[in-house]
Amino acid sequence: MPARLATFLEAHFKKAGKVVPARFQAGLALLERLRDCPSLMLSDHMTQGSAGAKSHETYGKRAHERLSLQPINKNHGRRSSNLPEWGQRLLDAIAATGFANADSGERERIILQAQVELAKPLRDIIEQEPLEARIKGRSAETIIHELMLQAEEKGQSGNVAQYLVGAKLELRFNREIPVHPANKSDRRSRSDHRAKLGDFEIENAVIEVAVGPPDEKHLEQVGEIIENSDAEVWLLTRADRVASWKNEIDRTDDIDSKRVVVTSVEGFIGQNITELAEFSTKGKATQIAALFDRYNSRWVKRVGMPGIRVVLK
Repeated sequence: MPARLATFLEAHFKKAGKVVPARFQAGLALLERLRDCPSLMLSDHMTQGSAGAKSHETYGKRAHERLSLQPINKNHGRRSSNLPEWGQRLLDAIAATGFANADSGERERIILQAQVELAKPLRDIIEQEPLEARIKGRSAETIIHELMLQAEEKGQSGNVAQYLVGAKLELRFNREIPVHPANKSDRRSRSDHRAKLGDFEIENAVIEVAVGPPDEKHLEQVGEIIENSDAEVWLLTRADRVASWKNEIDRTDDIDSKRVVVTSVEGFIGQNITELAEFSTKGKATQIAALFDRYNSRWVKRVGMPGIRVVLK
């Protein structure tokens, strides 16, 4: 099976020679479902009127946990893998192993062997391939935005955003900022006055990075900061989510929105880079390089992983 499966993966799971993570993840989910439903007909696994398998995300999560693999695409390729196009061919490759007539132990071996092969490229993406920053013809905000899109493909947009913000603060103020893993909570209790209020504390401001859509956890955190301190809160999110975060904060009763600044990670970093460059194209390239140098050498090296390093193109 390895040779046939390798040929299949090369033909259907890559685009212009590059791995398409959503397809590998959807393949893992489909193979995982074979454990409960050993049919080799794709139609028996598909949700009617959907591009995903039945209980797609449940099986995808189970497969990733089985293989100790971090999800790159959080919905396991349910919407973007185009499973109906290639799913039957994957099952045909499994059928060629004699799966239909095998006993339960042999079926388990066949499925696991195939899943291990599908997991290898995903693991390589997560652990090794760096993010690529393209500078030519792009504003600083666009450079950061494109990096965040790449990071999202790896399931790492929150980490990358927080570490870029940390590197930006270091560059802007020319000092070292305490390095903590993303989403690390130092809050032991509300009475712990030494607790860290947010991701970053700069003088009388607390900066919290929340790249996802508005959620109860972050709203409660903003409310607690407002209630228990005199700090101004800066909530940094993705550019396309600024409006929804502002609306949610405005309608939350226990948050004084006059003390909350909601802006994009792209703008928060990009404007400073452009100003430090004195609006010079050459200066922008120098400042971007300095930003990524701090990001790679201090943040990724200490609390990140190789797959979120940034290289300049």
